[in-house]
Parts: sequence; structure tokens; C-alpha cells
Amino acid sequence: MRRCLLVRLAAIAAIGLLISQSAAAQRAEENVTTGSEDAFGRSIGNESIGIYNEGDVRGFSPIEAGNVRLEGLYFDRIGSLTSRLVEGSTIRVGIASQSYPFPSPTGIIDYDLRPVGAQQVISALVNYGPFGGIGAEVDAQLPVSGEELGLALGAGVYRDGFPWGGESKSVSYAIAPRWRPSENFELRPFFSHIVFSSEEPEALMLTLGDAMPPKIRREHYYGQSWATAEGEAMNYGVISTLRFGEWTARLGLFESVLAIDQQFAELFTDIDPSRNANELVVAFPDSRFASKSGELRVSRLFDTGRQRHMLELAARGRLQKRRYGGEDVIDVGPVVLGVGRDIAEPQFAFGEQSHDEVKQQTFGAAYELQWANFGEMSVGLQKTSYSKSVDTPGAVLPESRAKPWLKYATATVNASERLAFYASYTEGLEESPVAPNNAQNRNFAAPALQTEQYDAGVRWAAFANMKLIAGVFNIEKPYFDLDAAGFFRELGTVEHRGVEVSLAGDPRDDLTVIVGTRWLDATVSGPTVDAGLIGEKPVGSARQYSLATVDYRLAGTGASFDATVEHVTSQTANSENTVEVPARAVLHIGGRYRFKMFGKPATVRVLLQNVTGEYGWTAVSSGTYLYNSPRRFTVYVAADL
Repeated sequence: MRRCLLVRLAAIAAIGLLISQSAAAQRAEENVTTGSEDAFGRSIGNESIGIYNEGDVRGFSPIEAGNVRLEGLYFDRIGSLTSRLVEGSTIRVGIASQSYPFPSPTGIIDYDLRPVGAQQVISALVNYGPFGGIGAEVDAQLPVSGEELGLALGAGVYRDGFPWGGESKSVSYAIAPRWRPSENFELRPFFSHIVFSSEEPEALMLTLGDAMPPKIRREHYYGQSWATAEGEAMNYGVISTLRFGEWTARLGLFESVLAIDQQFAELFTDIDPSRNANELVVAFPDSRFASKSGELRVSRLFDTGRQRHMLELAARGRLQKRRYGGEDVIDVGPVVLGVGRDIAEPQFAFGEQSHDEVKQQTFGAAYELQWANFGEMSVGLQKTSYSKSVDTPGAVLPESRAKPWLKYATATVNASERLAFYASYTEGLEESPVAPNNAQNRNFAAPALQTEQYDAGVRWAAFANMKLIAGVFNIEKPYFDLDAAGFFRELGTVEHRGVEVSLAGDPRDDLTVIVGTRWLDATVSGPTVDAGLIGEKPVGSARQYSLATVDYRLAGTGASFDATVEHVTSQTANSENTVEVPARAVLHIGGRYRFKMFGKPATVRVLLQNVTGEYGWTAVSSGTYLYNSPRRFTVYVAADL
């Protein structure tokens, strides 16, 4: 049934390719470097750039915290979003979140749906790499009735390769109509679906004692051939906008689902310098994670000439349900990394599963003032009601409840046309991280966390078309990691103090430069630190991460070249703070060639990442490591037909 639908969508897109008569450039012009306004984080199409990403903003994960927006509206994302549905995302942090209503600590990930216009646009892309993967995508913007009714749809087929030598097969598709019967009303329903299979898991490396893992072969699958995952991710909903006079109402209703038919985790424990280890395979029965969420926001604009006043009222909520656990642990026994030992797939003895449910409702009011040539400010207050119930095979845990008042205030002052100062204070109630696969209580999620953030900084249009943003921040929240018994639990309070700098723009018409860096002083406090059970540095924290990117266009040739350098300092690797992952720097180089294919715009993109093959590790939890991606090559051809 699912594959039939995919075939039909692909057929529709293929017919569109044949009948297309005119198109404006779409995917052939995708370039995340030239499309970024700062160095904090941006994704466009298949590429991303910035000192922050979806999993790390100021040292925390906005995805885990639940700080996700879709077209600016609250969205509790569970299943991954296909790029057939969204064209990119922006990280809202620092001054980029000053005029953003109802901001959250640790930043916000804001996704953009693929647009629909009055002009027909059909794009195709085929790629090879990285790691030998191949894929094909077709996206279309099809006007049905001028500006009134249009359709965005896309489909993709992939065989992905991964740095750990594993592979995965997947198909994805999305459809998102847009109905705009007048300038004052718009309706955008959407549906997206990803089906994946034969996905080989990345192995977690756990060392013996305080030793770092020995250097092992990368791009090599260390797990069992039968330990593959399959399942699906779905995201669907509707976004509507209604304008009446000076009032605007926006409504978003969503459901996000991750349904896993089977899944495995590969763990190699007690690794010694000679690569001797013990292999464990954790087999999970079918699991389901789903959330219904949405937001209604009503705003009123008062325009008095030099001053613009905005009053916003919002109601948002979610109902999240998870079914997980019941795993079976298979002890493969002693192995030598790189040699391995294959065993026949056993009969699994799955146990009872856990169920949890989260209900949350939030009501908020905000006021924003924009004062021409002077600056802007905003204040907001939210009342949230949170409850979480957990039913485990061992017992029904006490229900967790919280009903805090959350407030925020932001201000930006324009000292001149080129210079502005900003500051903000934000409180939030965020989801806690989920226990990793190497924890004794795998997949367990603790109650919501109350967080707070201060930040301040300066924006300066330094010279030419370059913009400098420099800021400081301070974030506090409870700290979770593995304790001495391997249980994932609260170990204290973590505080992240830091400095972030972005310099971005076009110093010349043919050159784009993006430079960013983040200094982070992360510390843990609490009884476990006072007792000497853990150190003061949280696992995974690195003092500094820096990035520099240039994109140079050769005038009159259609060719451009780009290069990126990333550098990360040493990283705390265990909770006792006795091991550090060494610093490393990697270089990526690439290029584009733009040309006409049958009179239509097309682009060839080549990218060589980690040019020198730099080897390094990342600490994902105390004493648990993953190696970094080796040298890899990608080439794709995109055409707007």
C-alpha cells in the first residue's frame, strides 16, 4: 500500500517533468553558505552550516528539549522530517530570537515548509555519496489555479552509507497543498512519510577503565548482519492563517509518529588497547512514539507611525505517548574489533514494555514594541501545566506534575544605524534527555526540567556587507548522565556560561565569508560533585568549537569553490573527568558548476569532507565513544526542469 502510493507520487512528478514549460530556479540554486545570515546555524536542502546544529545549541539539544517550531508554530517533533516536506531550518538564538515570540532557553529550531507559488517549478536531484550511498529525489511546485491553489510534493529513494560502514534503505515522500482564496486567508495541510529498512546500527565503544579506545578501522561495520532496524516516521497536520483588520490568527495542528518494527543496539564493552572486547547486542521489540501538538496564536498590531505595538495571545498543547522497552540482551562474547564473530540470529525473549504519557497545556501573552531608529523590546508571560505518568513492568511510577509561571523579556537598542546592543532573560519547562542505549534504564525519560537563560551582546555592521554578532550567555538546568551503576539519572545541576561570535556576509560580490566560534565553560554542581563521585565538567563538553567557511564565485563561468575548516578543543570523556578526547581540526573543500540543461538551470556539486582523514573520537556518555567521520566524497546533480 505504502509503496504503491510512493510509485503514484513519483509518476505524478515524472509527468510534471515532461510537461513543464517554464520554471524558476529552485534546487539548482540551493547554497547553504550564501543563504546564511550568520554563523549560528542554517540548513538548506541536503547541507547545513554553523557552530550550532539541531542536536547542539550552547551545549544542549533543542530537539530533546522540545524547542521545535514549524513555520513559527509550536511542534512536538518525534519522527524525523523529510526534506521533501521542509526546505530548511534556522536556529533562533541570541539576537535572532529577540523579536521571536515566546522564545525558549537553549534556542529554537524553526523549520520552513517547501514553498508553493504561481509558477511551476519541478526539480530533480541525483547523488552519489557519501560512503557509497546513492539517492534520487524529485520535488515539484504545481500551481493548480494561479495564486489561489497550488501543490508542493516530492519523493525520494535512497540507499545510504554511513561512516560506521552500515547501510540503510529508505523511501520518503511528502505532499503539501496550499489554498489561498484571498489575501487574508491561507490553508496548508501536509503529509510526509519516511519508510526505512535494513538499517545497520552504529556501534557504541565502551573502554576498560580510564583508557581511550584504540585506533580502529573506520567505515567498517562491526555488528551482526541480522541486527538491522526497520520502521517508519510520519508527520502530518495543517497550518492556517486568517487576517481580519489589524488582527491575525494562526493555527497549527500536528501529529508526529515514529513507529519502529524492530531495532538493535550494538555495544562493545571492556575494550582494551589490543582491541579485545566483549560484544553485546540489544534487541528491541516493536516500539511506538507519537505526539499530537499544536498552537493557536492571535496577534493585534497597533501602528502609530514611528512605533509599532504587537500584542500576542497564544495557547499551545501536546499529548505525547510512548511505548518502549522489553528488550533482550544477547551476549555474543569475546571478540577482537575488526575481526568480529558472526553468530546466528537467536530467538529473542522480549519482556513487558513500558508506557508513558505526557500532557501539557500552555497559555501565554506577549507584548512587543518596535521603535524606529531606536530599537525594540518584548515581554511575555506563560502559564504551563505539565503531567507525566509512567507505567513500567516493575511498578507504576508516581505521576510527575509541574505548573510553573514562565516569563521572558528581551531588548535591543540601536546605538546607530550600524551598531545595536541586545539582552534577554528567558525561562522554560523542557523535556529531559532520554537514557542512551548503554544505560541500564534504556529509553527512560525523566520529568520535565525548569530552565533559565540570560544572554546579551552586540551586533555591528562592521564593514562592506559584513555583520558581526558577539554575545555572552548563561544557562542552568538539571544534569543527567550515567551513574556508577550505569543508570541514567539526575546527578546535579549543570551551568553553561559562554561567548559566541559570528562574522558573516559578502565582502565582495563574488565572495561569501562565514566565521563563527563558541567558547563554553560548562560546570556541574550538586551532592554527587561535593562527594567526589563525579567531576565538575559534564561529559561531552568542549571548551571551544570554531568554524570558518568561504564561497568564491568565478565571474562569468558558472563555477564556484568553497572551503570549510572546523576545529574543536579537547572534550571531557567520563563523569569522573579523568579522560579527555584530544582536540582536532578537519578541512572540507567543494565546488559547484552551474550550467543550462536543455535551456533549464542545473548544478553539479562536488564535496570532499575531512580531506586529510583526521581521526578522532566523540564522547556520547560517560566512558562511551563514537569515532568521527573519515574522508568522504559526495557528488550530486540538481536540475530545475
